[in-house]
Amino acid sequence: MHEPGLPPKHLLHLFLHIGRLLEEQLRAPLARVGVHHGQGRVLDALLRQGPLTVGELAAGLHIAQPTATVMAQRMQAAGLLERWVDADDTRRVTLTLTARGRGAAQAVRRAWQQVEEALCQSLSAADRPHLRTLLEGLRDGLGGADPRFVNVKERSDEPDELRKTVAWPARARARRRPAMPR
Repeated sequence: MHEPGLPPKHLLHLFLHIGRLLEEQLRAPLARVGVHHGQGRVLDALLRQGPLTVGELAAGLHIAQPTATVMAQRMQAAGLLERWVDADDTRRVTLTLTARGRGAAQAVRRAWQQVEEALCQSLSAADRPHLRTLLEGLRDGLGGADPRFVNVKERSDEPDELRKTVAWPARARARRRPAMPR
């Protein structure tokens, strides 16, 4: 409800406020691991997917490749991941987690789980799946998509029938932001 004579608050204000509150709740547990939110996403992607090229990581997380490159360099310096340059194509760099990176990724997942559980306590069990559906619809409507990693499973040791190549949804691919000029 809004006060008479004042315009109602925009939904965008609520989304931005909730985003800020979630970041604040994650800041301390991630700082204990020595990472920030974006690095947590990188760690989680490498833990789930295994080795990724910088390009695959950038595309999967919907970030610019130069951003992924700089983040990977910083995370390597912090001992969280290793970068391997392809001998045949020096522009191709593959990222893998170190033991320290795997531990940090697991700690990030625990922090995310704790914050999500606290967030969901204010919702009924019946409302939780509806919230996910609504939020995914909003994200998709804005041109976003779940993080996906193209051709990653082709490199795995899984049997052929379990391998799946995940392609980007056309709408997300068309709306992806261009990289910032250097």
